[in-house]
Amino acid sequence: MIRSIIKHSATFLVVVVAGIGGYFGFIHWANPAPIAITTNDGRPYATAEQPPIAPWTRTLDNSGYDISFPQCSQWLPTTQVGFAIVGLNDGKPFTSNPCFGSQWKWALTHDGSGIYINVADLGTGSATKYGKRIGKDTLQRLAKAGVSTDTPVWLDIETSNTWSTPNRSMQVINEAMSVLTQAGHPVGIYSAPTHWFEISLNAVVGVPVWLPIGTFNSVADGVASAKIACTQVAFGDRVPAMVQFVAKKSGSTHDHNLLCGAPDGLLTQN
Repeated sequence: MIRSIIKHSATFLVVVVAGIGGYFGFIHWANPAPIAITTNDGRPYATAEQPPIAPWTRTLDNSGYDISFPQCSQWLPTTQVGFAIVGLNDGKPFTSNPCFGSQWKWALTHDGSGIYINVADLGTGSATKYGKRIGKDTLQRLAKAGVSTDTPVWLDIETSNTWSTPNRSMQVINEAMSVLTQAGHPVGIYSAPTHWFEISLNAVVGVPVWLPIGTFNSVADGVASAKIACTQVAFGDRVPAMVQFVAKKSGSTHDHNLLCGAPDGLLTQN
């Protein structure tokens, strides 16, 4: 009888402990702990711990293109360049670029490639959960498309999307970057200085930045200006790792890009 009581008491205790553990596990899932946003000179710090990055083993032409859903009805550039970057979304988080499959196949014909995603913050609910949702949604779409887990992902931060307060925005951005880097994807931020200032109040950036510098009359003019931009502080107190400019070539307007240094962590080697 005593043995039976002890046995049943032990079983009850195991069930209680398991229930408590499950409860707190659910609470943690429902209300994940936010990333602590550090500051620099009183400004938020947009950063993430990057995954190990394999060194580039071949030479690479430092010029490239980026394309996404706006180019769905356009011909893909045939001029040989070193790399191509493709947008995963249709302008907003949780959407799909309808041409991603064909565009990514085209990108893989280059020596290097990368991905960019659109990021926003609706300003409601948990910023922590929303940022994680963006990261996890991105991972699912990349996996479905067969994109390798070491492919760099650039976060497109623009005022054309919806944003709330700078502190919330930084929480969303950092949470999304954390999910991606933990899965093996190096990350960087694409933004124009005026957009970054409005969205983040010029938060300091601890990851590579990709800088757009506008439209030029020729590719040669764009390259010349991009080379200058590569030497100057862009946004977030960082010198750009890559510069984008828009110019016509062979009668068509395209987004052109120039690497400012080594491609490690900015592109994946095909």
